[in-house]
Amino acid sequence: MIWNIPNILSLARLVVFLPFLWMLAIRGQPAWLGAVLIPALLTDAADGWLARALDQVTALGARLDSIADNTLLVSAVAWLAMLRPEVLAGRAGTMLTLSVGLWAAAITIGWIRFRRFANLHLYSHKISAGVGGAFLVVAFLYGFVPWLFYMAATASCLASVESITLLLKRDRVNEHMGSIFRRPSRTPSPSFRYSGERG
Repeated sequence: MIWNIPNILSLARLVVFLPFLWMLAIRGQPAWLGAVLIPALLTDAADGWLARALDQVTALGARLDSIADNTLLVSAVAWLAMLRPEVLAGRAGTMLTLSVGLWAAAITIGWIRFRRFANLHLYSHKISAGVGGAFLVVAFLYGFVPWLFYMAATASCLASVESITLLLKRDRVNEHMGSIFRRPSRTPSPSFRYSGERG
């Protein structure tokens, strides 16, 4: 079923919240952006939880969630550059570059090996999303908080390294496997397999 509650939440994050957040960023209103970012991030937490609770986990929903998540992440980095440029300076800038680079590497490796955006919903990613979301909200509402930034960037780097390791080591990966320490599930939840073919 396409029009279920989890998919509607993911779509709302993509076509309702993102344009509104961009408008606030362009207008130079970081506090309002931080406030509106809170419900946008809550839809990210709610769509996956509801999909499992209502037994509405679908391949389409997983892809829609991944597109919305990745678009929001790229946008958030742009908003930081626009409204909190201090995050680009010195060690913070280096750490941000490393974090974004590892994320991009994971996305690229997933595309090369599996011909799709392999957005793994690992426990490390959930922790990273929580800490990163807290940093973004605080940064836009109150200003740049270095210790929270480094915590969020470190969590992001570790999550990306786990994703890269899984994508390189395994020929079949379940998006909801949780951790590198768990074997791929045999259940029919969304998964993808490396075929070794090019094209």
